[in-house]
Amino acid sequence: MAEKPSIAEMLRRTSDQLKRIRKRVANGGHVDQMQEVDALVGLAKEMADRQLAGLERPADENDGSVQEGDDAKD
Repeated sequence: MAEKPSIAEMLRRTSDQLKRIRKRVANGGHVDQMQEVDALVGLAKEMADRQLAGLERPADENDGSVQEGDDAKD
C-alpha cells in the first residue's frame, strides 16, 4: 500500500494543479467568461502557498513561544 502523502506534499500538489488550471483558463480564451472562476482558483492557490510556506518555515525562525492554536504537547 502506498504511503499517505504529507500535508506539505498535498499542498504542493494542490498549488501546482491550481496553477495549471488558471493557465488553461487564460490560454483557453475564457478569461472574460470565467473571470470569477479564475479569481477563486487564484485565491485557493495563494492560500495553499501560504500554508505550505508556514509548514516549510525553518524551525530557527520560530521564537519558541506558543501561538494561539498551538498544541503544547507537540
